[in-house]
This record gives sequence, C-alpha cells and structure tokens, in this order.
Amino acid sequence: MTGVAAVLALSPSLGRLSPAATAEAAPAELVAAIRDSGTVPHTGVVNASGTLAVPDADTFTSLGETFGEANRIRVFWRDEERWRLDRIRATGETDLYRTALGTTRWVYESRRVRVTLNAPVRLPDTSDVLPDTLARRVLQGARPEELAALPTRRIAGVDAAGLRLTPATPQSSIDRVDIWADPGSGLPLRVEVYAGSAQPAVSTAYERVELQAPRESALRFDPPDDADVTFDDLPDLASESHRFAPYAAPAELAGLTLRRDRPDLPPGAVGVYGRGPTVLLFLPLRGNAARPLREELGGAGSDGGSAVDLGAISALVTPERYRGSGFLLVGTLTPRALEQAAAEVADLEPVDR
Repeated sequence: MTGVAAVLALSPSLGRLSPAATAEAAPAELVAAIRDSGTVPHTGVVNASGTLAVPDADTFTSLGETFGEANRIRVFWRDEERWRLDRIRATGETDLYRTALGTTRWVYESRRVRVTLNAPVRLPDTSDVLPDTLARRVLQGARPEELAALPTRRIAGVDAAGLRLTPATPQSSIDRVDIWADPGSGLPLRVEVYAGSAQPAVSTAYERVELQAPRESALRFDPPDDADVTFDDLPDLASESHRFAPYAAPAELAGLTLRRDRPDLPPGAVGVYGRGPTVLLFLPLRGNAARPLREELGGAGSDGGSAVDLGAISALVTPERYRGSGFLLVGTLTPRALEQAAAEVADLEPVDR
C-alpha cells in the first residue's frame, strides 16, 4: 500500500485516477483497500452533519460538536500520525494539528492554544467525522456476510465504488452504513450512517479532494505571540479516567467483547466494546461529573439507570455510587442492551491500580 500511496500522491486529483470502468469493486477488495487508506496523503474539504440529540453537558461537548452539528472541515492529511484539520463554522474556526506525540488545538477567535499528549483512549474530535476515518472504524471486525456492493456514485469528481455494511449484531441501533470510496486508492469519500430513519443519522462527504501530500508548512503550527498556550498530559475526561479511575473495564458487557486495539498496553478503567459500527463505551465518572450528566439524561431528581435514546446512540449514567460517582454507558446500542450492560456493572468493585 505504501508504494500505491506514493504513486497516487503525484496526481493532482482523484478524478484523474478513477475512470468509471474501474469503479466496480468486490466488497472484500474494497474493504481491504479502505482499511489501508490511512496511508494515502490527500487534501480537501469535507461537509459533515449529524442529527444526534446530545445533552448539553461538558462530558458530551465533543460528541455533540462532532456528530450533532453541521461541520465544514479543511483536510491536510499526510498519514494517520501527521495531519491538520480546520473546522469552520459560523461562530469561528478551530484547528487541530496532529503529530506522533501530541495534538495541538488552536481556537482562532479566543486566541487559545491547547497542547496535549496522544492518549490510547479519548472522546471524539474532528478527525472522527472524516469519511475516511469513520469508514475505517466502522469496518473493524466486519464479516463478509454483512457486506454488499452498492452502485457507483459520483462524488468529488470520482466514480466511487459503493459498499453497504448491515450489522448482524442484535444489540446494534445501526441499521446500515453506506460507504463510497475511490477504487484506485481505497480512500473513502462519503459515509452515511442510518439508524431507524430514512434520513442518515450521520452523513459525511468530501466536497473536493486531491491526492497530494500537504505542504510541510501547512502541518506546522507556531503559536502567535498573543496566544494563551496551555499544556496537558491528558486530552479529556475519558483519558483521565482511563489512567486514574480505580476500576478495571470488564472483559465483556451486554454480549460485546472488550476491544484491545493496543494489546501492548495494559487495560485501563475505560472500556470500548463491540465491532464495526456497534460500539459501547464504559466510562467511570467522579461525582462532580456524574451528577449533572445523570440529571441531563434523566431529568432533575433522576437516580439514573434508565437509557435515553439520542438518535443513533443511547446513553445512561448508573445510579449513585460512592460520593455520587457512577458509570457512563453510551454507544450505538438499543436502550435495552445498554440497560443490560448497566445491570452487569452494578456490583463492580474498585481495584487497586
């Protein structure tokens, strides 16, 4: 794949690489190409939108911004360890710069810069709503019987090969995921996620794209003299909990197996379960985070434990534990499956970490 990516990077656009005669691809071949597409350098513009009814709580801020709003994103992608994304909205611009060591977040209007180390577990950010990133993630663990070819579709000047993933996991809230990718490089160009509606719950697509490596200057960020710069070891609440919460994520929840994307690292407190588009997040919360989120999900005075349907995802915070703490369970599961997971962790005991 490295050699293919190098050849493609010499061409000014996908449209010149992808004649309609090569657009039809067998599902297995297309999936393999998509899984390798993180090494394909490119630049472009993505339009993404989501309909998730995410609560107005600090814990869900990044999830709501990523999958509950319209986003226009400028993409400068060298590989999965080096990229820049400019998220542009009517209220302003926020840029993310990624390196192998960390991520820099630059908010233009407030002149704020936040530098964090990369963590094995984090909440969603702008990169997760790109067609290529999202497609690679939902295809993790996909089985041949869940895949089918779709007719080609013209996207960003490309006759893109189509693929449909229909999850066979009964706990899933996702009906199907439709993906279109450049057949020459495997780069996904459009992804639509459907969950109980004729309209996609999440839709993300390249408006334009060029298979060229971005300029080095576009990937480098030098804070302005008037910027307020902060440095943090951990990017968010999930990464903090994963490292410090006194729990070990169970090996299985609601019939879904704990993912070990990094088997070289010891398991932590936060668990991600399932395969493909069917994902469950288990996140221990301190009382000061659990209480307001519990009320947001269940209303004032709620003691938690009931799942709330937010669209393509469901969420709940378990009833109060020590000093108001609890477990956040959120994912692309049915409310019933999420409540089953909550029952399974009701008696989970702290561990010595």
